[in-house]
Amino acid sequence: MITAQNIIRHEILGLPAHVVQSRDPTLVCRRGTIVDESKEMIELDTTEGTIRIPKTVSVLDIMLPDGTVVRVDGSLLRGRPEDRLKRPVKRRW
Repeated sequence: MITAQNIIRHEILGLPAHVVQSRDPTLVCRRGTIVDESKEMIELDTTEGTIRIPKTVSVLDIMLPDGTVVRVDGSLLRGRPEDRLKRPVKRRW
């Protein structure tokens, strides 16, 4: 089950997301459903079409299936989803 504590190690495709911070001001406040993910990018399906969000320069609010919203620094999602399982979890306290 996906939770706030293990979201980095789970598949995030299909989850609703909202860009709350980005170095690119045109991406801030964009929201949609995560439809694809690569090593460096997340693709969101929005009402205006599909947009690509660079992981390393963005912070996202991602809604989990249970309705919980988790704020995730995109740099923690960097890498292919299958590779994230192999690396140790970095905690930011």
